[in-house]
Amino acid sequence: MERQWIIDDCWLGCERTQLRVIWLGPVQWDGQHAPFLACEECLERLMRQARAYFLARQPLGV
Repeated sequence: MERQWIIDDCWLGCERTQLRVIWLGPVQWDGQHAPFLACEECLERLMRQARAYFLARQPLGV
């Protein structure tokens, strides 16, 4: 599946505006929702964090 990049603002830490971002899902709060968008750099950082988390929790011998 191809990622669908759009031009918008990054919501994942760097807070840069008007750059290529991808939708990660909705942010929901008090019955409202907004698009959760990340630029490529922030997405890569998030993926590295997730990978480290997953690898640290794998059972021995797997």
